[in-house]
Amino acid sequence: MPGTQLRTVMTASGTSTPLLGTQYETAPFNAFVEIAMQTDATGVLATVYSGMDVLQEEGPVQLGTINVQPKYPDDYYLNDVIGQGEKLKINLRDTSGAIRTVMLTVKYTPL
Repeated sequence: MPGTQLRTVMTASGTSTPLLGTQYETAPFNAFVEIAMQTDATGVLATVYSGMDVLQEEGPVQLGTINVQPKYPDDYYLNDVIGQGEKLKINLRDTSGAIRTVMLTVKYTPL
C-alpha cells in the first residue's frame, strides 16, 4: 500500500500545502486514505479535502514530538474513501508567529 511521510517546516505566520505537486496528491486508484498530522507546538491549523469531501475545516493540528512520525493507528484521526484521480489537499496555516514543524503521513489502501 503506497504512502508518504513528509516533514514540513513552516515559516512564521506562513502557509503550506505539503502534498501539492507530489504523486500522493492524486489518488492512484480507488482507495481508503488515512491521514495523520502532528506539530511541534500549538498554533498550526489544518484544512483537509479528499476530492469534494471536506474532512476537516480549519482546525488545530495535534501536538507531537518534533521530528517523530505519527503512530499507527492512534494518530490517524482523518480517513475517507477516495476515488481514482481525485485530489487529496491539505492546507496548513501557522498562527503562532514562530517557525513550526509539521509531520504528515498519508496511507492509501486499495479497495
